[in-house]
Amino acid sequence: MSFVRAVVSRSAALRAAQPTLRRFNSFTPNPEAAKAFIDARQHAFEHAAQSTSLWRKISLYGMIPSAAVLAVYIYKIESEHAAHQAHVLEENGGELPERPDYEYLNIKNKKFPWGQQSLFYNPKVNYPSPEM
Repeated sequence: MSFVRAVVSRSAALRAAQPTLRRFNSFTPNPEAAKAFIDARQHAFEHAAQSTSLWRKISLYGMIPSAAVLAVYIYKIESEHAAHQAHVLEENGGELPERPDYEYLNIKNKKFPWGQQSLFYNPKVNYPSPEM
């Protein structure tokens, strides 16, 4: 009998030392913490909406007009360059003028599979490659 009392008292002592797990307990949230969480989340949504509105305005009223102005500027420069190229070709009878034959121009170590010239070769503005 003393053995049973020792086992029962020991198991009771172990149960008292361990935290008890309560199943199906009701959790009552802290209303102040819940309100603070909801307020912080609402503030984050409002901040995101303001940031989105700001960047939409920057894109529509800043970037698109800037891109249009830049396109007009570049078109003007490129049209002047095309007119100059046409003038150079006209002066030389439709051929490119002679250029200095420097050793660092048109360096090729092996032939292209499609021929001697690169894929972006344009005979009106590019000089032909020397034979390998």
